[in-house]
Amino acid sequence: MTNINKLAMQGFDIFCREIERQPLKSRTFQPLEYLLHQGQDILELYWVGSGEFTIGYTANNGRNYSLGLNLVDNHLFGEVEYLTSSPCQFNIQASELAEAKVLPIKVMTEILQLDPKVGIWMSQALSSRYQTGMTMTMNRFLHPLIYNIAWDMQQRCIGARPAVNFSHVYKEAERFGCSERVYSRVVNQLLDMDLIEKRDNQLHVKDLQKLAQFLEMK
Repeated sequence: MTNINKLAMQGFDIFCREIERQPLKSRTFQPLEYLLHQGQDILELYWVGSGEFTIGYTANNGRNYSLGLNLVDNHLFGEVEYLTSSPCQFNIQASELAEAKVLPIKVMTEILQLDPKVGIWMSQALSSRYQTGMTMTMNRFLHPLIYNIAWDMQQRCIGARPAVNFSHVYKEAERFGCSERVYSRVVNQLLDMDLIEKRDNQLHVKDLQKLAQFLEMK
């Protein structure tokens, strides 16, 4: 483990101890209830031990883009907006019953000032998410839709991303910024190419090696 990773882990441990030590309020979010709304000012952050959430963005023209269903473990929501003093960028919605600790901005600032290793942990976590996000963004820009859908399935199959997807086609389509009709057409292409298959109303990779070869050609 590199030195920066050790410092980040120490910072994470310090943060977790402070979360347990502080007399923080807890809040229960019902399924489909929003933790944060796009455009709202951040007055408090939320610390979630575990849960399922969807993260999405709505453009001025009404089109929706979804980052999909996210399984979180010891996750802080609102930290980017807190650090940049900007309104919330995304809609964050609970997919199941979830418990979160409410972290006022004042308390968050006090914890950050306790030890510089807490800041190192936050920086590493944000940097990791930035790299993942930029990889997806570059794929969206530089590859056709069929590549992005196939790549997404490959990543979930090999465990590089959580193996979860939406049961509704329009929700899956929103993850790729396209319509339900276009998404269904591309999925049918992958089915016809015998790269994926549908089992129990879910899409699965049929031949991982063949799928990898297809991605290399794209």
